[in-house]
Amino acid sequence: MSAPEALTIERLETNNDLILAQSTSQCCRCCCFQQSINWLLSEQDNFEPGADPFTIPANGWIHEESSLMGRCCSWILPGFREVKYVQHAGQVPDSIKAENDSCCTVQSQPYTKGMTEEERTDNIVATHEKKCTCGYCFNFGDLSFPICNCFPLPYLATSTKDGKYIGKTVYVCDGCCFVPKFDVFDSVGTKKYRIRPDTCCLGACIMCRCGKGSTKGKCFRIPFIVRDPNTLEPLGVTGAQESKAMVDTLWSGWANECCRMKNAYHLVFPENSTAEEKLLLTGSGVLLDLTMFEQKQDE
Repeated sequence: MSAPEALTIERLETNNDLILAQSTSQCCRCCCFQQSINWLLSEQDNFEPGADPFTIPANGWIHEESSLMGRCCSWILPGFREVKYVQHAGQVPDSIKAENDSCCTVQSQPYTKGMTEEERTDNIVATHEKKCTCGYCFNFGDLSFPICNCFPLPYLATSTKDGKYIGKTVYVCDGCCFVPKFDVFDSVGTKKYRIRPDTCCLGACIMCRCGKGSTKGKCFRIPFIVRDPNTLEPLGVTGAQESKAMVDTLWSGWANECCRMKNAYHLVFPENSTAEEKLLLTGSGVLLDLTMFEQKQDE
């Protein structure tokens, strides 16, 4: 299969949905053995259930830059660390492809070992970054306790390659603290979207989805629906298999789900959304993983 056209901001304008897939193996990832998490971006039609991210023809990628101490603390406080995700257009460099050659590695530098300065700065489309914040919750083994009285809460601010601020995605904590939700704001602070799952029990509990339906998602999963910020109604889409805009988890195969523990997501963009809004929602997908799933690989 020929390589797809690089996922520049101009090409992003014409895409209704994308695959956001982790390239970094999270096997044995705990305490100080936590490498930065890198991502691949691909057009949705290129993904088949169970596919290893490296086997799909990616035309964009994202690398993480964060401190060793921040990554260590994330084991207890997901979403806590100061972090910068740099989104690139084009083919994935060899340094990213080789990042899983060894496990139980202490990554002392902010970015993946072997990455060159040219790779770090080449074909940048956008950045998604945050300062050190409170975590989404406290993790104690298999137990998690949401943090609702501690600010600032996790966020990711998105900017274009030339530093133009586009907006940010912010984790929201309200009375229904066991229903995770995110607000997406544009550059002037106007709330554009609310992202949260469907709920039951008068809005107090998450409603899971069973069955694949028309998507390539997991049989049992929790889609995060992109909603109107005022009415909270799901937003429609154009030219995608799904009927609603969402961030949905994908089945990435037994090896990735159980051993390498690589997460993959289907980003379905709202109808008539601009390239900048799609960049914002790409950052939303990364923040969702950073807070909800990065340290909970069994969910």
